[in-house]
Amino acid sequence: MHPLDSWLPALEGDGVVKDACLLEVADTAQLVELARDPRIGRFLLGRLSDTVALVDPGREEELLKALRAAGHTPKTIAGPKS
Repeated sequence: MHPLDSWLPALEGDGVVKDACLLEVADTAQLVELARDPRIGRFLLGRLSDTVALVDPGREEELLKALRAAGHTPKTIAGPKS
């Protein structure tokens, strides 16, 4: 998993990301563990903070299935409609 800074320069000018899916965990160690798991880490594009990662667009359902298969119990929250 790469820090967000590694791909932000690719945005021209001011960038706004709409309809992003994020994975938020309780602590840094958990995010590192998930990112290292090949079943889960492949869906994470980059870390936004110590406890939040950006999910590959369009692969949210696959990530949820992978998390459940690995024994996690993800909670989903829908943001406001744009």
